[in-house]
Amino acid sequence: MTKLECHVNSCANNSANFCCLPNIRVSGAMAFNSEQTCCSSYVSQQDGAFSNSMVGSIPNESMPVDCTATNCSYNAGGSCAASSICISGSGASEKGETSCLTFHRS
Repeated sequence: MTKLECHVNSCANNSANFCCLPNIRVSGAMAFNSEQTCCSSYVSQQDGAFSNSMVGSIPNESMPVDCTATNCSYNAGGSCAASSICISGSGASEKGETSCLTFHRS
């Protein structure tokens, strides 16, 4: 499992810089840098006001991370093999405004 630090404070699944989901998906099939990736699991607080109550509100420090960024050196057959990742996007209003800062072009 990957240690996840999330700085997307506008996401309904974020609690104390951790995610309350059991796993997330990072997208970026054609990405060549971190700005071309995003957290596909992002849900804005306005759109997902009840998201935490439906899934659980316990923050997870580590979780499986599905990844479509095939150009990332940490991508291992669709899963992230990095020991830890950081998702950025403070103030994001949509998933396209988030990114995986750990992306490293292979």
